[in-house]
Order: sequence, then C-alpha cells, then structure tokens
Amino acid sequence: MKAWFKSQSVLYLLLLFLLLTSGLLQAGEEPEHGSAGLFLGQVINFAVLFGGLAYLLRKPLQEYLNRKALEVASLLETSEKEKQEARQRLEQTRERVQSLAAEVQRIKDEARKEALREKERLLQEAAREAERLRKLAREEVESMVQASRRELKAYAIELSVNLAEKRIKEKISPELHRKFISQAIDHLRGLHESSVAD
Repeated sequence: MKAWFKSQSVLYLLLLFLLLTSGLLQAGEEPEHGSAGLFLGQVINFAVLFGGLAYLLRKPLQEYLNRKALEVASLLETSEKEKQEARQRLEQTRERVQSLAAEVQRIKDEARKEALREKERLLQEAAREAERLRKLAREEVESMVQASRRELKAYAIELSVNLAEKRIKEKISPELHRKFISQAIDHLRGLHESSVAD
C-alpha cells in the first residue's frame, strides 16, 4: 500500500512537471507559428504525458490490479467456503430438527403407552380394592346377621321361658305345687334307696 502511494505521488509530481513545461512552451511560442505549432505542442505534450504516465503507472497499476484480483479471488474462495459451511450447518440443523421431531414423537408415544399401562394398572387395582371391600362388607354383614340371630334366639328363649313360667304359674295352684314337690322328693328318695341297695 505504501509503495502504491509512493508511486502515486511520483506520478503527480511528473504530471505537474509536464503541465508546467507544456505551459511554459506554449507561453514562449511566437504567434507566427500559429495554431498548428500549438496543436503539435499539445499532441507532443499529450503523448509525453500519457506515455510517461503509462510507463510509470504500468507496473504499480499492474501490481495493484493483480493484488485486487488476488483479493477478489481470495474473497470469492472464502465466501464459497463459508457458503459450503453454512450449507453443512443448515443440513446438520435440519437433521437435528428431524431427529428432535422423531425424538419428541417417540417420547409422546412412550408417554401414551405408559399412561395406558398406568390406567390399566389403576383399573386392576381399583377392581381388586372393590372386590376386597365387597368381601369385607359380606363378612361384616354375615357377622352382623349371625350376631342378630344369636340375639334373636336368646330373646326368643327368654320370651319362651317367661311365657312358659307365666302359664305354669297360671295353671299351677299352691296345692298342685305341693303335690309336684312331694312327688319330686319321693322320686329322689327312690333313686337314693336304689343306689344304696346296689
């Protein structure tokens, strides 16, 4: 870059020199030469100026253009590499998105299956619990029925005894009562005598 600026400044100085000399030549010419001499001087100045410029600028300009061409080629190569890398990243991202979508679907399917298994397990557990509760209820009812039967039998026996006692009391007079007692005593005496005789 510094060499280019140096060559630019040399060119500007040369151009300034040529312009000054052409101006001096034109100023020093005599009017009799006319416009043909002026034209010839301008052509020579033009040829010298642009010839010198072309000679001086050819090498720096060629280097500058070559450098720019290399920079452009490098930029194109870099941009192509970046483009390829971007395509690869895009493809990798697409693959990741697809694999993520597949993974999400797999997780959803697994969750659905797990939910169905859990539902089935809960239904079976609820059925077992309901059966256990029915069995406990049957046993409780059976136990209550048996207790009620016992109470009912005891009550019936008590009622029967009370009723029988009442009837007996109504039918037995004191005289009949004494007669039963004396018969019972005679019977017991007979049993005692037969046991002693043996």
